[in-house]
Amino acid sequence: MYSMEQAERIAADYIRQLTADWDNEVAMFPEEECKAQKGEFFYFAFQSAKYIDTRDRKYFLYGPCQVSVHGTTGECRLLSIHESYAIDPFDAR
Repeated sequence: MYSMEQAERIAADYIRQLTADWDNEVAMFPEEECKAQKGEFFYFAFQSAKYIDTRDRKYFLYGPCQVSVHGTTGECRLLSIHESYAIDPFDAR
């Protein structure tokens, strides 16, 4: 099983590769409340790098900007909006 730190590095690499051709540079949120482990999965939130630096809403990327990492295989994928609400990885509700 991966540790939280290892899973976060895997997620960051995945996000970097996935968004390489996007118009906006993205980054993982550094805050601990944007990282979670539930069952076999780790969850991380990401957003545009400019939003994370400034918290200015004009840089905010809409949609479920969350990635999951399987704790054993390291498989990564983005969560859909429905999964984000159902899993509620950061206990927002």
